[in-house]
Amino acid sequence: MVRFIHTSDWQLGMTRHYLDADAQARFTGDRIRTVRSILELARRRECAFVVVAGDVFEHPNLGRQDIGRALEAMGSQDIPVYLLPGNHDPLGTGSLWSSPAVADRLPTNVTVLDRTGIWPVSDGVELVAAPWHSKRPDADPVAGCLDGLRPHDTVRIVVGHGMLEEL
Repeated sequence: MVRFIHTSDWQLGMTRHYLDADAQARFTGDRIRTVRSILELARRRECAFVVVAGDVFEHPNLGRQDIGRALEAMGSQDIPVYLLPGNHDPLGTGSLWSSPAVADRLPTNVTVLDRTGIWPVSDGVELVAAPWHSKRPDADPVAGCLDGLRPHDTVRIVVGHGMLEEL
């Protein structure tokens, strides 16, 4: 059996306009501390990895400082972390995932699930990723990642995000 932590919707960099500057700074800091806590829990519980199933970041226009703090927190433990782009931080034109602020500073333990399909995690365990490529996809990303999959002797964990209202 594989043990892992599944989480989503961190939405790092989120701004709450009703908070004053001091409260917003505490809000932002608490989110970063939560990332560190999740990874510490994964280490203590001897998890094989952590998967974040979408909306890691609030939007693609975050500053380098916010991205840097988030990536530093993700690299704070020696445990693999898998990040799935969601509707708030999709792949595609203007994606923060391909920006130098992320691509050049990604910790070695962090993998962005930036293509649909199978991602080997460890012996006998694979993630089947369904990243969002746009803010409003025209098809169900999870259905697409399952097309053509055949039974296999590995544990497969489908990693998708959100719910489509209508296609």
